[in-house]
Amino acid sequence: MTFSQGTHLDTSVPLRDRFLGCLLGCAVGDALGAPYEGLWSHAIPDEDALMKEFAEFEGYPRGQFTDDTQLTLATIRSILKLGEISPSHIARSIADLWKKQTVIGPGGACSHAAWTFLRTGDWQTSGAAVGQAGNGTAMRTAALGLFFLTKPEQLPEVVANVSRITHQDPRSIAGGIAVAKAAQILAGTLDMDAVSFCSDIAEAMSSYDSAFAEMVARLPALTEQPPEVAVRIIAWSGMERPEFDVPIITPFVIPTVLAALWCLLRPPDSWTRAVASAIGLGGDVDTLGAIVGTLAGVRLGVSAIPLHLRETVQESERIQKLALRYHAVTAR
Repeated sequence: MTFSQGTHLDTSVPLRDRFLGCLLGCAVGDALGAPYEGLWSHAIPDEDALMKEFAEFEGYPRGQFTDDTQLTLATIRSILKLGEISPSHIARSIADLWKKQTVIGPGGACSHAAWTFLRTGDWQTSGAAVGQAGNGTAMRTAALGLFFLTKPEQLPEVVANVSRITHQDPRSIAGGIAVAKAAQILAGTLDMDAVSFCSDIAEAMSSYDSAFAEMVARLPALTEQPPEVAVRIIAWSGMERPEFDVPIITPFVIPTVLAALWCLLRPPDSWTRAVASAIGLGGDVDTLGAIVGTLAGVRLGVSAIPLHLRETVQESERIQKLALRYHAVTAR
């Protein structure tokens, strides 16, 4: 994406390819980051090595994605089944993954929410309590942004409700909205400048957490800072003090979302550079890879994702079919 002056409808990439790029980008980015989750940046391969092939991941086959993609796909399957977004049905779809014990690398808050929903059947109270502001919302909401291409004004409230399934904290809710709004913008706008892009995202999330929204609005200024300075600011954003001496992206939703958007803004015309830069930050890099892979896939289309990766990621054919069905439903 070229972030420059102007706001025009982007018809250079067919919408169908954006939907494919969305879901395949999520799976591929997730699977690229999964083997390196929790590692410091110095232990993560450079872009060329990272993109050469999927690394082995804890006994799983190469190209295995994690809960980030699993919950995203469960959300889309729910929409396809009903033809609409139903938080209750999405909660059931997500909880069924836990019931089947098929979730890979689940987060504590999402696990709590799933088991609570299975016990109570109430999606409005199943989410982790205020104070637990994990990124389990942001990791699964990007694809929702494509549902609102013709009705963007409805996005914040609906995505907020979907976010509440797993997290009640306003920061997590705002993070879910931010990622979905970014996808909605990227799917349809050409030559939007970085300031307008971040301002539009901040506006969508501001009524849920204004302080977090202000951090997003200030992101363009960080792209002008040396990377080491920007990363340190991003990594500890929203915290009273740095958690470690060396910056790393934790599962806290604020640095996760800021880091993902920052990586997207810096090398916007390359899927591989954006995803490699995200994974290279260290920490919760399967989630970073999933979010950035999704957003870059939406913006650039499926062809921007290396062919050998999108063909060998697990369940590639199923994901492609799901993306095409999702496109057909939203394009009606």
